[in-house]
Amino acid sequence: MPSFKIDKYSVRIWSSRKTNNLNPGVALAGIYLYQGTKYRGYAYFFAEDTPLAQPVYNSSTGQVFVHYNLSQFDAVLDILRNESPIYLYYHSPSNAGLNTSKEPVGENE
Repeated sequence: MPSFKIDKYSVRIWSSRKTNNLNPGVALAGIYLYQGTKYRGYAYFFAEDTPLAQPVYNSSTGQVFVHYNLSQFDAVLDILRNESPIYLYYHSPSNAGLNTSKEPVGENE
């Protein structure tokens, strides 16, 4: 199953979308994930209680698309800002996301 080392990201937060819109097709924020210059996918964030779509792996483009509730945005952004290496992975429709490698205890980050 694919796993991509992510070393760059960009953030988009839409101002025109309602935070109470429980439409799984309308993300409120997105983080676009890159391996070097290659676009590897996104993490989209939706209003709380929105039924989240399953993650998707596009094998023809090598891209992974994962979905979270907006309450997880700060945690995901914090991981991207402060941890390395970060991996975007897809194992199955019920097991995909972002992860780090093993970190030493007491690293004082």
